[in-house]
Amino acid sequence: MSIYRVLIVFLLALCIRSAYAAENATPVSSHITEAFLTALPGDWDGSAIETPVGPVDYAISFHLCDADVIAGVAELSVSDHHWRFWQSDGELRLTFLSTFRGNQVPTQLIVSKTEDNTIWFHAPEVTLLTLSVTLAEPNVDIRVFHHHKPHVYIRLTRLHSQTNEVKKAKNMAKSCRQL
Repeated sequence: MSIYRVLIVFLLALCIRSAYAAENATPVSSHITEAFLTALPGDWDGSAIETPVGPVDYAISFHLCDADVIAGVAELSVSDHHWRFWQSDGELRLTFLSTFRGNQVPTQLIVSKTEDNTIWFHAPEVTLLTLSVTLAEPNVDIRVFHHHKPHVYIRLTRLHSQTNEVKKAKNMAKSCRQL
């Protein structure tokens, strides 16, 4: 048997073994997703540091709406931003709606990759839109890219003060409504 055949057989065996190991390993994304969904509920304050119109205050409360759904609404001066993170068939998804200029059509995003503590989403129907969400307690960083160029950067910091129950219930009802 020639050395080339030996190398090819060896590489094939290595690839098959690697594919088997990868297929049976727990995906890294499930660990990140679980940590993200556990840490996200609660009150957050922050700002959209970079936007097309300059910095904007950005306060949001995320609520556990269902076993696999966490949602929140940031009420901004010019629009509301609805964020709905949910799981379907073990995959994390994001439905995002900005009511800017009367928009009522949400955008569906799916996970494209995970890195360390960052989850990357893309919108299959709007190929020019991608975003990343990085969880680094006590902060969450959200970066939105338009045509692969930075568009919006939001930094949220966990609030430790409690929102009053009436306001919390009202916010939860708005956050958890179906988009």
